[in-house]
Order: sequence, then C-alpha cells, then structure tokens
Amino acid sequence: MSIVFYLERTNQLSLLPDKDLVDLCPPIEPYQVTKNQKSFPLSYKLANQIVANS
Repeated sequence: MSIVFYLERTNQLSLLPDKDLVDLCPPIEPYQVTKNQKSFPLSYKLANQIVANS
C-alpha cells in the first residue's frame, strides 16, 4: 500500500507512522535522507497539498 493511498484512505496526516508501515520499512541511515536533494522540493510540495486537501 502506498503512503499516499494510506493518507487518502485515513484522510489524516499523523506525525507518528503506523506500526505496520514501520515494520515494513527498514531503518534508514542519515546519509539516505540527504542523498537525493532534488526530490525534496517535490515531496515537500506533495505533502503540503495533502495537508491542504484534508
């Protein structure tokens, strides 16, 4: 299940991730967060749109 679908289905944005999603996702290293700087503005814009539409 994609995260966008999960957010649309619940119609809410939680600061704490769902336990099932946490179990499915391996832990990330700090370098992975900053590794792809180009994707940040798009994902930030998408997150703002999801919050604005809920």
